[in-house]
Order: sequence, then C-alpha cells, then structure tokens
Amino acid sequence: MKTNSTFFVALALFLGSCGGDHDHHGHSDVHVHTAPNGGKLVELGEHGSGHNLELFLHEDGFLQVFILDAHAENAVRIAQSTIEVVTTDTNGSGKIFVCDAIPDPASGETVGDTSVFTSRERVSGDLPLKATIPSLGVLGKTYEQISFEFSGNAAAHHDDH
Repeated sequence: MKTNSTFFVALALFLGSCGGDHDHHGHSDVHVHTAPNGGKLVELGEHGSGHNLELFLHEDGFLQVFILDAHAENAVRIAQSTIEVVTTDTNGSGKIFVCDAIPDPASGETVGDTSVFTSRERVSGDLPLKATIPSLGVLGKTYEQISFEFSGNAAAHHDDH
C-alpha cells in the first residue's frame, strides 16, 4: 500500500508540474540581478562566471563603485587602490574621475583589499555619464574597456555608505 501511495504522489507531482517550454502567465525565464545598494549594475565577463560592478550615486554627489560577485550578492575585495572612470561627452572631450579604495574597519577592508571605491570629486553635475573603466583586476581576471552609461541610481536608497 505504501508503494502505491508513493507512486500516486509522484505521478501527481509529475502531472501537476509543467515543462519549461512555455511562458508562465506572462513571466519569462529572464534571470535578473538586483543592485544591492539601489545603484546600477554593470556586468563584467560572461554571465554567471564573471563579476559585477554596482555604480551608486552617493547623496553628496560622489560616485561609488562596489565590486560584486557574479550574482551581485556578495562583495568581492580587489587589490587595486584606485579605479579610473574616463568620461566622454558629445563634443568628444571628457574627464577622468579617480575613485579611491575605501577602507572599512568594521569589515576589515583596507586600501589594497577592498570592494568599495569612491570618486575624489562629485560627479552629480556631470550626469549622465558615458564612461569607460580602462582596466580592472578582480580575482586574477583583468577586465578591460568596461563601457557604461550612468544617470543616477536605479532605485531610492536611504542607507548610509
């Protein structure tokens, strides 16, 4: 009798489930990551095997760059002490914003072993940015010519950083 009930439960689960060959009432199988701080994500490398940057406009107008894992869930510390953000405008001229590594005694992050960078000068007056990070080293991988556009945070975010 136990075998029969196990069989019927398995059969009900099998028949009640659906295959992946159709849309679920308008929901697609799109895999989306959310920026943990409410900024904008920039994917580095192949999806799921690379890393992410989160670009965040601090309330004081400074650009913050967070280095994140492939699924934008965990901070990834890197050895760089600065990240250059090279902007271009419609006239072909631009600026270089230098973002410094930010130590955090609470997490143990230090310059040369951190996941957070902040620009030396405010970027809020230069938005929207069309920019490139020439080179970024993350856990033995070097990402080059990382291009992005940034016009501010994706969502309202009120935590202090």
